[in-house]
Amino acid sequence: MKILYVATDQVVPGSTGGSIHVLEVARGLAARGHEVQAVIHDVGASPCEEAEGRISWRRIRWTPEHRFFRLRARPQVERLARAFGAEAVIERYYNFGGEGILTAERLAIPSLLEVNSPLVDPKGSAKALLDAALLVRPLRRHRERLAGAASALISPILQIVPEFAREKTHIVTWGANVDSFSPAKRDDATRVRLGIPRDAVAVLFSGSFRPWHGVHVFEEAARRLRARDDIFFVLAGGSVAGPAQDFRGVHLGKLAYESMPEVTAACDIGVAPYDTARLRELSLGFFWSPLKIFEYMASGLATLTIPRAPLTEIVRADQEGLFFREADPSDLARQIGGLAADAGLRRRLGDSARTRVVERYSWAKHCEQVETVLKRIAA
Repeated sequence: MKILYVATDQVVPGSTGGSIHVLEVARGLAARGHEVQAVIHDVGASPCEEAEGRISWRRIRWTPEHRFFRLRARPQVERLARAFGAEAVIERYYNFGGEGILTAERLAIPSLLEVNSPLVDPKGSAKALLDAALLVRPLRRHRERLAGAASALISPILQIVPEFAREKTHIVTWGANVDSFSPAKRDDATRVRLGIPRDAVAVLFSGSFRPWHGVHVFEEAARRLRARDDIFFVLAGGSVAGPAQDFRGVHLGKLAYESMPEVTAACDIGVAPYDTARLRELSLGFFWSPLKIFEYMASGLATLTIPRAPLTEIVRADQEGLFFREADPSDLARQIGGLAADAGLRRRLGDSARTRVVERYSWAKHCEQVETVLKRIAA
């Protein structure tokens, strides 16, 4: 199948969850034999390496260049779809997008709306208030127009999709590249390079350091454990690089996606300390597909996170990881301390985590599910 994948708010290659998602989905669909043309934002990046010769990366711009005006790229997307002979369109949903879905509607070809952030607004949110102030609610009308026009939708949870579109919505989670992220990537030389003491248990936080990611909870837990010389904290992401100032650890700063498998495998415990109160949209449900958790698990790390669905389904208590009270650094410190002292438990949890993510939460599994939906709507 010739698939036009529209993700023009994303830059590839990149280090954000969105850019990684687009890269892995394009490569995964190509690996399944499809021809993929991925439409992404042109910011002067170097071209991506083609996967099996089946992916072409189309970088486009629009004016004004701000992503609020992304819908103005629709004529370019339509020209690309016609020239490519697209048989299906996938669009990564963004509030001010729609160029892929509307192109598919115009050309009468199947379309799939990939929903990773809410298509509905929680009560009292800034977007809802702005929409109400405009009286005719143009933002909501546009979102619902896209949901209605799409042949099908995929989403991590149903609650972020309008009720009228839920019957055609398929639950699909993100994943990890289980070939790249693997316990086999663990290397003593990498630990030395990162500054991890030889016999220390390395505790990892990776991500973009947004408030709801809970890095503040992680850092406070680290401060509470600074007297433990058997524990060392590693923070990958963010704008700061260098030794930690008030706990035993290191800030690595922003890293390229390609370097993360070795960094992750060099650690022993992975922490995902989400603080959902810091993002109003999460009141709809935990829609944030946890890329860091999948990568921890694929690398054979024992995982610590909060007891909130669907995290409790991905990481099963006492099987792949342990839970701590949300936004409670004291409880997180307690769990880290206990896990650091029990090498056998870490090993058991890590082995189970690797098995589970390979079986259920790889990018290959994700793309298999996406392909099933595409074939259904194209039939």
